[in-house]
Amino acid sequence: MNTHTTYITPSTPSTQTSPKAMRLIGAIAALFSALAAPAQAQDSYPSRPIRIVVPYAAGGATDFVARKVGEGLAKSMGQAIVVDNKSGAAGAIGAAEVARAKADGYTLLMTITDSQVNNTALFKSLSYDPLKDFIPITQLVRSPTLLSTHPGSGIKNMADLKAKAASGSLSFSYASWGIGGLGHLQGETLSRSLNAGMVHVAQRGEAPVISDLLAGTVVLGYSSVGSAMQHVPNGKLIPLAVMGRQRSTSLPQVPTMRELGMADPIYDTSVWIGLLAPAKTPAPVIDRLAREVRAIVGTPDMSQLLNGRGFEVMNSTPEQFAEDFKPEFEVVTRKIRELGVQPQ
Repeated sequence: MNTHTTYITPSTPSTQTSPKAMRLIGAIAALFSALAAPAQAQDSYPSRPIRIVVPYAAGGATDFVARKVGEGLAKSMGQAIVVDNKSGAAGAIGAAEVARAKADGYTLLMTITDSQVNNTALFKSLSYDPLKDFIPITQLVRSPTLLSTHPGSGIKNMADLKAKAASGSLSFSYASWGIGGLGHLQGETLSRSLNAGMVHVAQRGEAPVISDLLAGTVVLGYSSVGSAMQHVPNGKLIPLAVMGRQRSTSLPQVPTMRELGMADPIYDTSVWIGLLAPAKTPAPVIDRLAREVRAIVGTPDMSQLLNGRGFEVMNSTPEQFAEDFKPEFEVVTRKIRELGVQPQ
């Protein structure tokens, strides 16, 4: 397991107060706090730093979103936010730690689809139950998967891909960010529908997928829009289709798989980044966190920043998150079993 911890503190006030005045203010505040504590225990949240566990390494997309949201929360909630990277086992180590944490709103999970959906079918056993051990707070963004190729493949669109597959004139290989991830599931589904016998090249992350494509060592690659889009304008990568129910705002010229006549439900799924809490966290705490985070993500500056990274802002309520989660859970886990992807 790799661990990396970052403390994000509220902004330091610009005005200065004398030590004597500070002591007096502190004494008065302590007195009122003691008198009000029994009646306002719930209203005092948060009274200490909040830890956001990211079950992936520092520097990735989930980590980026967690830190940006953490900066906003530190300011709006007046407490330090600790971003704690606990990577390993495809997100299972960090997720399990949050599942076991006290349900008081001081330990949260910022994660992607894989740890809460895919891992259920990929691992023979998990030390946490994604459906029972967590309460959804908000899905912040989705990161659409992009199917792309390189100029040397001779493929310019999905019609070309289908024609080459039908003629047997191309030895197909495709790269994705790992076994059992959405890119792998979508690629294997496409391979079977085209009867192409494509060979899956499993990489550890998206950066190697892009490197493979740029080098021409694979014909196709599945990555996020954000990872690939910088190579599209210069023609180094050719986008063929985007996964999800809508086109990407970053690459609006690229059609969805459904628009191209390929309607398998797995093509409608996208990787999302969401915030969750341990089960039995009090409802007022969940509501407060949801309001604060949604306000941060909903600002024009933050939305612009996220869109610039290839994300689509979701900013869902806890109820919307819960409603969308179950059908997606069933689609992805069923597909893993249908394709015979071996649990780890």
